[in-house]
Amino acid sequence: MGIFDEDDGEKTEEATPRKRQEAREKGQVPISNELIAALTLIGWFATFLIAGGSLFEGFGGLIAGTLEGMPELASVEFTPELIANELGRALGSIGWSVIGLIAPLFALTAFAGYGQIGLGLATKALELKPEKLNPLSGMEKLFSLRGLVRTLLSLAKLAVIFITVALTAWSDFSKVVAIESLDLGPALVAIGQVVLHCTSAALVAILVLALADMAFQRYQHHKELRMTKKEVKEEMRSSEGDPQVKARIRRMQREMASRRMMSDVPKATVVITNPTHYAVALQYDREAPPERRGAPKVVAKGVDAVAQRIKEVAREASVTIYEDVPLARALHARCEIGDEVPAELYQAVAEVLAYVYGLEKGRPVVGA
Repeated sequence: MGIFDEDDGEKTEEATPRKRQEAREKGQVPISNELIAALTLIGWFATFLIAGGSLFEGFGGLIAGTLEGMPELASVEFTPELIANELGRALGSIGWSVIGLIAPLFALTAFAGYGQIGLGLATKALELKPEKLNPLSGMEKLFSLRGLVRTLLSLAKLAVIFITVALTAWSDFSKVVAIESLDLGPALVAIGQVVLHCTSAALVAILVLALADMAFQRYQHHKELRMTKKEVKEEMRSSEGDPQVKARIRRMQREMASRRMMSDVPKATVVITNPTHYAVALQYDREAPPERRGAPKVVAKGVDAVAQRIKEVAREASVTIYEDVPLARALHARCEIGDEVPAELYQAVAEVLAYVYGLEKGRPVVGA
């Protein structure tokens, strides 16, 4: 028994859609904060390369204009309105540049987050719980085994980035050595090239590590959501109902349908049998007006034990039992309860009804 209990506790089954949805509502989603940070750094760097020049030009123009106007400041009377106007002019001259610099970064950060988890609000994660306010629980997480592993991984990532930058700088060693023999302008250009090269290499290393972290987070999340066989069965019971209960309900429904069918057998005009395996009870009201008479209708049918029960009820109700093997099989195969006899069987059924109506009042049982 212990072995089987252990097997039941192993999480070998894939998470069900319901389990994934519940985890999402609790805020348990695979997200890599390192990928968000990496894309943000790359965004800052790219924005600086693309728009940094125009931004510095804007600041430079503002400072130059301020310095040029300083001799005139001695004769100007400062009022709150003047100060407000000058501040507005200064902010307006650089405001759009700053917005153009920051807006793409916000968009990139949002894309990095929602691109991993999609849109959705983790309502249960927003609930205020006492354990969230307990500082001891935070300390436990910090000094737990997982926290230690994270710290070691962070140090390893820093080492990878440092080695990448060092190797890149070493590849540019000849440029670094040549700087001392250059004039100021070319030296600054050379230094800028080395810094740009090292920064680009560092960002590539950071992005690769972030992508690896994202893959690991998805794997870890997938692993944590796995379920035991027992959990899957319990979820099926709660969402779809206990299979045993459903089977019992289906059995009760069949029994009710059978009882309802048997209650219609005494109203039948004739029961056609084969005679051992099939029985089909037909009802035909020849006293009804022609426009309401219709074709004979199947009120009960069955095979084997059900067929025998139909014949027993028919005998008790003095309903004629007529033996016709091919007709009984054809009616059972082609008609459901409540259906009228199909047109191609009219002739055969009409002969049976003619026989039934031609019997004497005692109605002897035929083919019993």
